[in-house]
Amino acid sequence: MQFFYHLGIYSYIALMSIVSLWNPKAREMLKGRRKWRKKVAEKLGEKKSKRIWFHCASLGEFEMAKPLIEKIKSEQNSIEIIITFFSPSGFLQRKDYECAGLFYLPFDSHKNAKDWYRIVQPDVAVFIKYEFWLQFMREGLKQSVHMVATGVVFREGQFIFEPLASAWRHCLQKFSAIFVQNAASENLGSSEGFTNIMVGGDTRFDRVLETVSQAPEIDIVARFKGSDILCVGGSTWAAEEKLLEEFFQKNGVPLHRKFLIAPHDVSGKHIEEICSRFFEYGCVKYSDIYAGTDLSKLRFLVVDSIGLLAQIYRYGDVALIGGAWGKGLHNILEAAAFGMPILFGPKHQKHPEAAEALDSGFALECTDFDSFERNLKNTMGNPELRAEMAGKSRDWVRRNSGVTSKVAAYLGLLLELES
Repeated sequence: MQFFYHLGIYSYIALMSIVSLWNPKAREMLKGRRKWRKKVAEKLGEKKSKRIWFHCASLGEFEMAKPLIEKIKSEQNSIEIIITFFSPSGFLQRKDYECAGLFYLPFDSHKNAKDWYRIVQPDVAVFIKYEFWLQFMREGLKQSVHMVATGVVFREGQFIFEPLASAWRHCLQKFSAIFVQNAASENLGSSEGFTNIMVGGDTRFDRVLETVSQAPEIDIVARFKGSDILCVGGSTWAAEEKLLEEFFQKNGVPLHRKFLIAPHDVSGKHIEEICSRFFEYGCVKYSDIYAGTDLSKLRFLVVDSIGLLAQIYRYGDVALIGGAWGKGLHNILEAAAFGMPILFGPKHQKHPEAAEALDSGFALECTDFDSFERNLKNTMGNPELRAEMAGKSRDWVRRNSGVTSKVAAYLGLLLELES
């Protein structure tokens, strides 16, 4: 298996080289990793303090790591923090984040891993969620680096529990700690022979509570909403947008109801597709609004930029979260923190927070158009139901907060061991 893994890594690099001829993302993945040894060595320089290395696949994993990073920075400002990303989407959006060094993770080869630890010299390595790169785990353990994983969710049928994944499992069992998100993950991991598992929860709960306390006013959204009931479509895909279109075709746009879509794909082509779907209902792009724009008669707002959604939720009354009619559910925590009833599709099994939200009574699963129509009408049309679900969502977020302090304290103990 390991032979085929190594072969797969080099085949992947070769494939990216070909695809990069026409694909900007593939081109950026290769460009960002060129001469990485020189870039990392020049940026970090000589080691002057203890170092923690955080590795994130992309932006979502970084948002899980950020509360930990911020707490460590505030309590131990001499610690040098290094952050890596696998994906350009995460790296490019956070490349200016203040830390000792922020880089692309080199591809997972034995030489790359060996050179990485030689140059970076981390005392602690923290892998977020599922970023279990075999060579980087092996070399870190070999170099006696304290290895930690956090935000992990174990599920039946995962690759890590397959016979072919014994090398990965062997490494993970030697980690200093694996912080899992829930008791089900702890029980499954323990049954598979892991003795280093702790239930840590999800640091994103702390992050979203911080977002709620710091969310700025967004004049355009406030003016658009006015005194009407607002449904916020967060990180939607075509599937959710088609459901909304069918809903309007059947029901029209009810009085005193407005809809805002912040799609996952903000490319010009997709934004225009959304606007054409809802043109007849009074649709406007966020970027087309200026101070004098009359928004009173417009019923549909399309946000054609990234970075606003978490703040926009403060104006919402109901949230439609995208992804669960496709590859998988997007983040529901931000909407929950602002006290919103949440609707999403049926493909959420890889997201334990979705099951908890359903059990807690503030989320509704929509399996087809009929259930979508029924749930959207009920939540938007019933203020008592919305208030009840809003209270449940806020309580759920608060109950699950406080994880950051627990994991950060453990990382602090590991650093003390290096004194």
